[in-house]
Amino acid sequence: MTYRFLPLVSLVLGTAVAGAEPTSPSAPTAPAQHDDAAPIQFDQFIVVLLVRPANAPDVSKEELDKLQKGHIANIRALAAEGKMLKAGPFEDYSGRNVRGMFILATDSQEKAREWISGDPLIKIGRLVPEFLKWYVEKGSLK
Repeated sequence: MTYRFLPLVSLVLGTAVAGAEPTSPSAPTAPAQHDDAAPIQFDQFIVVLLVRPANAPDVSKEELDKLQKGHIANIRALAAEGKMLKAGPFEDYSGRNVRGMFILATDSQEKAREWISGDPLIKIGRLVPEFLKWYVEKGSLK
């Protein structure tokens, strides 16, 4: 047990811990800083969640197969251009009907929207994109 947890243990147990002075709840102790600790730097990406809306258009199996092939071709083209880092489907347990995700090599929602605008499933409204800016430790995602 470290000393910085002693006041908490004392508070939880309702007893004084030998050698520890109680601290005020309004004045938490800051964690020790190391001289060699550099601030974390981040890369920024746009994550696109692909959500199937409740009012998605119904299409025949043949048309859906054609749209899916175009969807995969679009993913591959964006990856070949260095615009898409990762993409893949989900098994969604949230009840929101999130079907998949793209991780795009930009921090601009406008660029991301432009890059995915040619996706045939998005064009017909079968998938609706939701955009999130994602911060990840610099250099950790390639």
